[in-house]
Amino acid sequence: MPKGDDSKILIGQPADSSVDVGAAVRKGEDVQVKVYSGKSVLDAGAPTGETASIGRILSPLTQQEVGTIRCIGLNVSLPPGTPIPHQQSTPLTLAPNSTRSTPKKPR
Repeated sequence: MPKGDDSKILIGQPADSSVDVGAAVRKGEDVQVKVYSGKSVLDAGAPTGETASIGRILSPLTQQEVGTIRCIGLNVSLPPGTPIPHQQSTPLTLAPNSTRSTPKKPR
């Protein structure tokens, strides 16, 4: 997302490939990107010749592009080291550095 405009979503790549984009954005540093014409990383389009300064990084795929996420992980309610397959629904997908609140279990 461009700095100062949370309503606009850009597809692009760093103007300087040596920049750690995630770390720089987290620190509030200026990160320049080359803007592409597409609306998705699955169809990025072509370089527009424009550059923009970004203020936030979004997930590379939208919830509509992801579908179901299948995982194998540990469940904290089972004995330690017991992996179980589980699924994540797309509304649970988050952008980098986002936080999700977890509802407390009723007692």
